[in-house]
Amino acid sequence: MTEEAPTTVAFELVSDDELCIAIADVPACPACGTSGLLLVRYQHSWKNQSGDDVVGIRETLLCPQCAAGNRAAAELIAFFAVEERASPENVDVFGEMVAAWVESLRRAHVDEELLTAEYDRWLRGVL
Repeated sequence: MTEEAPTTVAFELVSDDELCIAIADVPACPACGTSGLLLVRYQHSWKNQSGDDVVGIRETLLCPQCAAGNRAAAELIAFFAVEERASPENVDVFGEMVAAWVESLRRAHVDEELLTAEYDRWLRGVL
């Protein structure tokens, strides 16, 4: 790869434990516009209406505004406030915090009642 002709590297996740972490060229949060701190891609599964597992890939942006309510995210946000970036000296701690944050994302579930209420408001033109 040269500077004149950069090559895009595509990562293929091969296990549930594997994470692809981007800490450079992270986009702004689509919800609030705040600069993202990192972007992580990981395997995620859910149950379909038949009760079968559906495996896919999920990508989540760490936004210091929107994610602050998640305890594991708050630890990562604090890490970036102090360290500014991962380095060889703190890469193990950084990796553990990212893994804990992703695990908290995997455990999160959709609030079906809230989703239904928002959908009803959207149908009525209120949302």
